[in-house]
Amino acid sequence: MLTLYFARHGETIWNTQSRMQGRLDTALTENGQAQAMALGDRLRGIHLDKVYVSPAPRARRTAELALQSGHFPATLPVEADDRVHEMDLGDWEGLSVDEVQAMAPENLQAFFFSPPDFIPTGSGETYHQVSERMASFLSQMETLGQASLSADREHQVLLVSHNITLKALLALLKRKPLSHLRDGPPLKQAALYRAVYLPGHQWDVFEPDFNPSALQPTAGGLEKEDNP
Repeated sequence: MLTLYFARHGETIWNTQSRMQGRLDTALTENGQAQAMALGDRLRGIHLDKVYVSPAPRARRTAELALQSGHFPATLPVEADDRVHEMDLGDWEGLSVDEVQAMAPENLQAFFFSPPDFIPTGSGETYHQVSERMASFLSQMETLGQASLSADREHQVLLVSHNITLKALLALLKRKPLSHLRDGPPLKQAALYRAVYLPGHQWDVFEPDFNPSALQPTAGGLEKEDNP
């Protein structure tokens, strides 16, 4: 059986300022560092086989603090994977939501509420491009999951990434169309999500910070996000 754990990075300076971060980066706040260490506490005792992490420093730092806090061995493989980087927001990166609202209110509305209609600026990505690279990552996990089932062994992987990237992953796991990619609230920072691979390329997805004695799949129909 394959278990994929995944978490968003801890709070950053720009998160507190409602700025578009994308491929740019700001440091974790003190709260963000504490969130990362708390993630490690929740992971402690889980036998991880490998860690995948976004190349962004905020994600790498979150993973580093979590693994230290969870007392994982220094030999645990950690791989930076460009496919799980945050969405490239092009010319919007570094701008506040209010600044983007003043410049492009309709496109900002699409960014938050209608992913297929969002038009990137500059080097920016479409939601379809983000979903495609996350589909590639998920396909790799499904191949690993199938091998784990065939060998009748347990395999556990951790992914530390970003809000939009992980929203794309969740949509794929739940087989939702692109138009529903941003359904539900933003991922809680450094909260622990879990997906278990099942035969037939199916996944069970569980609530963040799950209680192992009372696991329940995540519920749908939540309100849409209201921040980057």
